[in-house]
Amino acid sequence: MMIKRSQGAALVIVLFIVALAAMLAVEMSANLMVQVQRSTNIQSHQQAKWYAFAAEELAIKAIKQTKKDDPDKIHLGQVWAQQGGVPYPVDNGTLSGTITDLQACLNLNALRTKPVQQTGSANKTNPAHKALLALLENIEDLPADESEEAMADSVYDWLDEDSITYRSGAEEDEYLSRKYPYMTANSFFASTSELRLVKGFNPLVMEKVLPFVCVIPDSELLAINVNTLPNESAIILSSLIDGLSLSGAESVLSSRPEEGFDDMNAFFEQVNQQGAQNVEAVKDLFTINSDYFKLQTQAEFAELRFSMTTLLHANNGKVTILARKFGGVQ
Repeated sequence: MMIKRSQGAALVIVLFIVALAAMLAVEMSANLMVQVQRSTNIQSHQQAKWYAFAAEELAIKAIKQTKKDDPDKIHLGQVWAQQGGVPYPVDNGTLSGTITDLQACLNLNALRTKPVQQTGSANKTNPAHKALLALLENIEDLPADESEEAMADSVYDWLDEDSITYRSGAEEDEYLSRKYPYMTANSFFASTSELRLVKGFNPLVMEKVLPFVCVIPDSELLAINVNTLPNESAIILSSLIDGLSLSGAESVLSSRPEEGFDDMNAFFEQVNQQGAQNVEAVKDLFTINSDYFKLQTQAEFAELRFSMTTLLHANNGKVTILARKFGGVQ
């Protein structure tokens, strides 16, 4: 009887050990499959990343070649501006990229310059501040909680080096009193997304404003390329030039030659015909050349997607990378 009981207990123990071994084997197999899939995903992600870097090199070559072929003019008929966003097939995936001109939008960092006295004006002004204010005033149905002047002043306060509130703007005391306090940058914008931190720029306002503004890293440059400015951004022209209505600005851009204006005189001739005033005061704010570009790349490999934004600077025959951002849009 005791022998049978011992045999029964031994059988139970054996079955328990077999079941435990089976459970461990299943668990190890599942973990192995997860590790294999993770390793595969990392490799695919890395390959998509290298595809994006390849697109970056192609963009650099395109800009270099454009600058070599036509060093005095940048326009939308050149190779850098062609085939934007069209997927290009690569091994096990696709690759697409779009190059845009960072001088075809309002550089927010230009608001950092000190206001200066303009000819024929009793007040000190900052052209970029004036342009942003006019831009905000001319955007239809802007869902703002603050006045346009307060918003433009707040951008200037965010960028300037001091902590003194400029007119109706906002400095550190405003942001430190919030539920989640933070300080002003008192320095250049690194990205347009940083504008969301400035007083008055709620998500709905951002959606309206972002198509017309951009950020050139560590640069106060305000030189709008009239050859690459999109027709939809005619509001930037009317914001910078006194007496030029939105419809007049649209007429100027629609009459632009296919390969752009050959010189600034041709552009200002068109502007004057549309009733522009005090053009001499803003002549330095426009150009037919560009040195700053943005590349937005989408790479797909084995159903994994990789996004990258690269800011590029062309100077003296070289193109350097100013910044990279992985994922999202800058």
